[in-house]
Amino acid sequence: MNTNSEQTEVAEATRVHGRAGAASLWLGYAPTGGRVWLRFDELKRRLLIGGHSADSVASLLAYACNQAGLNALVLDADGHLAERVSGYFQTYDYTCFLYDAFQLDDEDPPRHSQLIAAAYTAALDLTSEEEAIVNAGMQQLAMKDTVASPTVLFNALEAVEGFRGFYVDKLKGRIGGLKFLEGAENASFKSLLELGNCLVTFRGTKYPQAMEVAVAIFLAKLIAGLPRAKVKPDLVIINDAHRVFRAAPRPLHSNRLLTELMDSGITVVLASDQVHAISEVVLRSFSTKLLSSDVWNERTKDYRYRSTTPEFEPVLPNAMVIEDGHFGHIRSFIPRLFEERTSEPRTGPVVDERMKSADNKLTALILQDIASYEAPTRDSLLGFISAEYDPEVVKHELDRLHQQGLIELEKKAVRGGGEEMLVYSITDAGRRLLEAMGN
Repeated sequence: MNTNSEQTEVAEATRVHGRAGAASLWLGYAPTGGRVWLRFDELKRRLLIGGHSADSVASLLAYACNQAGLNALVLDADGHLAERVSGYFQTYDYTCFLYDAFQLDDEDPPRHSQLIAAAYTAALDLTSEEEAIVNAGMQQLAMKDTVASPTVLFNALEAVEGFRGFYVDKLKGRIGGLKFLEGAENASFKSLLELGNCLVTFRGTKYPQAMEVAVAIFLAKLIAGLPRAKVKPDLVIINDAHRVFRAAPRPLHSNRLLTELMDSGITVVLASDQVHAISEVVLRSFSTKLLSSDVWNERTKDYRYRSTTPEFEPVLPNAMVIEDGHFGHIRSFIPRLFEERTSEPRTGPVVDERMKSADNKLTALILQDIASYEAPTRDSLLGFISAEYDPEVVKHELDRLHQQGLIELEKKAVRGGGEEMLVYSITDAGRRLLEAMGN
């Protein structure tokens, strides 16, 4: 239970066991008695939780991080973590941030476009040739500073050159099956980091592949935004990791998303109840592991889990094993119980204080400019209106108007009939609103 005495003990353990202010996480009890703690710095920025108890132990770890005062971002792929710990976190449905996650990073569109290409590649398990095709399409989008949603990417693939048409058409068919992901609520992804201690659940996705793409796109946006984030999570916890980082009999693509995630500078916790299906790169590079008894007791039969440990001792069915592959330390423990708390995830937009200043005057100004000019792009509107309003407020209002069907994006040949660009146009509903506002 989350009592005051328990909080005091956790704080004291953090002070005693921690080095350089590192938090200590209380995970459970040793078979011989006494509590088992795991210092945050022992994770070495990478932790794999594997076995039949992966979701419950990932929930325990999230709770322990919350109790120790760490800022955790939990990406709950299948909804099982939300069933246990959503009450301890600010909980949101993935639709709150997906629209903005598709927006290319303003500061570095080329890098973010490659990360998004890597996200599509990992989630759809593309081949190296298909990865190159997606990369080519994303580079075109990066030059236009636009969104990278499935619908926009589908259209961008029509213009790629240097690839055989059969493979491009085949890839377009796979991307086209994800077009419904356009229908998402909108909120600034940056606010997800600034809020701190958040849980995002992907349970509401319409089918499994959509969930995998959405999780991967979130990771790409997270990696792209971390260098300039004012607030960074201490760790990110992702369950059902085998759904994004899959095992393959032979390398099919570059694994760029996983590589960039491990290089991002934050601690990454991957949980999977199907370790046989997770990438071998993960098994080898995540030296610190929390393994369920089923995995530990069967590991000698799996060549991927063979270690140089001189002794192998089986553990009880309800036990977990902490394996520190860096130093060769092994400890077993019985996971502790805690009070589960659940809450309904928010599904509407997340609006910070700056967004509340988006008044009717700004709405009218945006609609009027789009109705008056021939080819208003997102950049031109931001450059013009940001002289009077906060750029983040303008972006949020543009996204809100687009989501509500008052404005829309369309391709238009500009610059003397040459290159096509995405420009805004006002819809009939937008014109009616503009007239009702007296403009």
